[in-house]
Formats: sequence, C-alpha cells, structure tokens
Amino acid sequence: MNRALIIRICVITLAVLLLALLWTFMKEMGDGGKLVFMIFIGLIGGLLAVKFVIPWVGDLMGEAVFSSGERVEQDKMTKAAACIAKGDYTGAIEYYEKMLEDKPDDPFPVAEISKVYAERLRDPQAALKALEEHLQSKDWPVDDAAFIMFRIADIHLTHRHDFETARDMLEQIIGNFPNTRHSANAHHRMSELEQMQYKLLMEQRSKGAATA
Repeated sequence: MNRALIIRICVITLAVLLLALLWTFMKEMGDGGKLVFMIFIGLIGGLLAVKFVIPWVGDLMGEAVFSSGERVEQDKMTKAAACIAKGDYTGAIEYYEKMLEDKPDDPFPVAEISKVYAERLRDPQAALKALEEHLQSKDWPVDDAAFIMFRIADIHLTHRHDFETARDMLEQIIGNFPNTRHSANAHHRMSELEQMQYKLLMEQRSKGAATA
C-alpha cells in the first residue's frame, strides 16, 4: 500500500469520526442549528470528496483500465532502455524479444530490435533479417505492414547505402498501398533518396577530379 493511499484512508477515517461526534451534538440542537450543521457537513463533505475521494476513485479506475500485462510490458521497455544506456545491447534485444513473444502482432518490438542491431551493434544485415522475417510471418494490417517496410527501406538506405534496394522497397509500398498516406510518404521518401544519391555522386566526382 502506497503512502498516498494510507494518508487518504486516515483522513477519511478521521472525518467520519468527527462527523459522528458532531452528529451526537446535533441531536441536542434546535431546527436552526441542525440546518447550519447540515450545510457545514455538505461543505466539508464536498471538500473531502474533491481532495481525496475523487482522486482515489480515479486511481482505482486507472488500475482497472491498465492491466498488469501492460505494466509488465512497460517494465520490459524500461529494462531494455536501461540495458541500452549501459551498453548491454544483447540484453536489450532479449527484453524486446520477450515483448514480441507477449504481443506478436505488435510491430514496435521488432522495430526496436532492428534499431539496436543497426545503430548499436553495427549489424544492418541482422536488423534486416529480423524485420523481413517478421513481415513475412503473417498478413499484417496496412499500417503495420507499411511501418515495417519503411524500416527496411531506411536500413538499406541509411546503414547500407543501398539506394536501389531501398527504392525497390519504397516502390513496393506505393504499389501495395495506393492512394494512401503510406504511398504519399513513400513518394516523398523517394525524392529524398534521389537527392541523397545525387549528392553522393557529386561528392564522388569531386574527389575523383581532385585526385586526377
């Protein structure tokens, strides 16, 4: 039991005892005194409800809405982040894999696994393998499939500098999800890809001219 809950219980208990004591005195009052007492009780009760009862009920509802499974998932994410912070990348991948076992329909854990492989372990091939196996494991909803495919394209582009394979993946997104925001994003990404490819080509030509 946390400290805030203990304080709320104590305050409510004291309030009940005080009201019981005042009720005893009220029995000896006249009608006017009883009216004033009832108004006083209403004000005090309202203040207590706003200050303690309503937040308490909110906490209880929150506990009901957010299940223990979601708390466990949040705990795994926290532990994975802690592993990354201290350089334990294998440990982080293990926590994300546990999340994936619990929620195989969630593309987030595998995206994080690929990110650790590509950015921390400098192993884009392992990152691509994780993403591609996950993509082929089932028929994904449109948003999830597009999310994974964009991650694949980004790794080909950013970490392998494989412009052609990245372009092929973006073209698949456009072909598979026409007239969607995913298709529009893929077109935009292809424009950026072409600019990056052109810039790299110019740099290479400048270096070649300088060494000639």
